[in-house]
Amino acid sequence: MIGLTTTRNKRNYKLPNHVILNINIYRQEFRLEGMGYISSFQKLKEGIEYQFTVAEFEYPSERISENNDFSEVDFEYTKMIDDKDLQLQFKLEEFHRLKAVLKEEGLIE
Repeated sequence: MIGLTTTRNKRNYKLPNHVILNINIYRQEFRLEGMGYISSFQKLKEGIEYQFTVAEFEYPSERISENNDFSEVDFEYTKMIDDKDLQLQFKLEEFHRLKAVLKEEGLIE
């Protein structure tokens, strides 16, 4: 099979399916999800690096266990997600952004 390969924290990943990379400027978050084979949730900061190669391999790597023993979730991200006031601020900013788009398109006044 052909897929993506990468190495992270001394572990080799062979990803047979797609990888979703999401950088959310408003929420200051970096998310990488690879269909149960790799995941990373971090507070957005300079210096986050991943390198992927298209390669052929016989079997994919082991999936992440229920304990998420190979998931990468940094402390700053967890703290940010658990902060209720910060979450409300993100929602308010998103509301104002969407309201501006609707006004610009003439759908609301």
